[in-house]
Amino acid sequence: MIQQSLSDISEFDWHSPKPDRPNPAAQIVFAIPVKDEEESISACIQALENQYNSKGKRIPWSEYEALILVNNTTDATIQQAMKARRHPGIHIASVQLSPQHAHIGWARRTAMEWCSERLRQGRQARGLIVSTDADSQIAPDFIYELRRSFIDPEVDAVGASLQVEDGPSDRLFDSLHSYFTLERQLRLFAQENATFDLMHTHFSGAGFAVRQCVYEEVGGLTPFPYNEDKHFYHKLVQRDARIRMCDRLMVYTSGRLSGRTEWGMAAQFSHWQKAEESGEPIFVSSAQSQWIYFQLQMALYAFWLARTEEKLATVCHYLQVCQIFNPMEFLAKIEIPSYFGQYWCCVWEHPKLVEGRQRTFPNVTVNDSLAGFGELLAGLDNKLARRA
Repeated sequence: MIQQSLSDISEFDWHSPKPDRPNPAAQIVFAIPVKDEEESISACIQALENQYNSKGKRIPWSEYEALILVNNTTDATIQQAMKARRHPGIHIASVQLSPQHAHIGWARRTAMEWCSERLRQGRQARGLIVSTDADSQIAPDFIYELRRSFIDPEVDAVGASLQVEDGPSDRLFDSLHSYFTLERQLRLFAQENATFDLMHTHFSGAGFAVRQCVYEEVGGLTPFPYNEDKHFYHKLVQRDARIRMCDRLMVYTSGRLSGRTEWGMAAQFSHWQKAEESGEPIFVSSAQSQWIYFQLQMALYAFWLARTEEKLATVCHYLQVCQIFNPMEFLAKIEIPSYFGQYWCCVWEHPKLVEGRQRTFPNVTVNDSLAGFGELLAGLDNKLARRA
């Protein structure tokens, strides 16, 4: 797989001047895979070119670069990109991927590989590879907030917050926005009691960044035909990479209902929209399932660090809540690896636990989930108030 991707790099057709020597001042390189985005690519490039710091001063173009990699194009994307381009560090290239590799996984992998090599040649091992999409626009303070997110030298990767524009119907969008807002509040509440960065489900290819050395260490992004961003997140998790989700790091992304993949964000929006139009309920995770996700994670981490009977008992309690009725036997069959992320994935994604938690915490309608989040968060607030 890697050989195919690297061979694609040598076959780029450059439409902007082909970059030669690396720019030592550019510690940030954006990877933007593109397929037939003639209507959105100009806005994407303009957002890249207009970046400002906290005082409203433009960030010098010399400090960051981008690769706009157009694959298998059938429209005027390249012409529109060239017309919009002013920043000399925004490089525009195209590539013809073979039919079996003509999908978002290969396109994103190929773009990120080029960015990784660009930083490596510039001796920027701790430089940042940033993934975003052509139908998205980074916020005007994106680079400023990105740098703030990586001030801590131990942070390996950061996921951005997505603001969906022109998505499903207003009523459905409002309900889903409320759901994700409450889910975030619960995560932040749980994080206050955690001694490590809690894992999340995944981040989106429309907005994440990773240090070049970390990207290389985990073997890069695996080119799955869909959910390549989710799989890359899990590769990072299983190497105990420190991943932060940053609400200040904003990307405005398309809420279109017709996408480029069968399982992408557009497909999910389309599914929700059709369900609403036909009067079918829309099901999401319950508040209780989200809470147990965080509680079991914290308990398992404590046990992984120090395998005491007390910590084991706490893990067993949460496993029993998920209908693992013989938790000691269940855990004894799972080898404890040197990376906690691997241990967590082995436990949480074990077929018996998946079956048990789905029985215990089945998905519920959006409205029922919102009510559950409200009750759970109110109860947690009351507990805090009593302690105070």
